[in-house]
Order: sequence, then structure tokens, then C-alpha cells
Amino acid sequence: MTLDLNLWASVACGQRVLISNKLGEKLVGLLHEACSKELVILCHGFRATKDDSILVDLAAALASVGVNAFRFDFAGNG
Repeated sequence: MTLDLNLWASVACGQRVLISNKLGEKLVGLLHEACSKELVILCHGFRATKDDSILVDLAAALASVGVNAFRFDFAGNG
């Protein structure tokens, strides 16, 4: 399968989303929209962030094949 690099670049950024948790902390996430009803939530591991290359690349790849992806930082990370 060949991916269009221009499309890849456009979906790699994502739309910034702020969510407040019950402690009043703001969690920052990025939504990669692909105009579908499917959504994958990407969670980083210990000592990582939503901006690690594996999550950025995975979100872009999912969006480029028509699957919405949401990656975010847990409280205290990122």
C-alpha cells in the first residue's frame, strides 16, 4: 500500500482538545479526524507522552486509512 505524503502530513498534526478532569487538571489531546464513526484512543506508556513518534505515526496512519485517532497525555505527563 502506498500512502500520499501530503495527506500524511495533513493528518499528522491533529486538532488540539483540552479536557478537564475531576481534579481540575487540564489534559491535552490531539484528535486526528478521518470523518468516520470509528475511533481509536491511543494511550502512551510510562515516562512517555502523546508526542512520541510511535503514537504520532500511528495516529497519522490510522487517519490516512479512514479511522479517527485520539492521542492524549495523562495527568502529570507531557
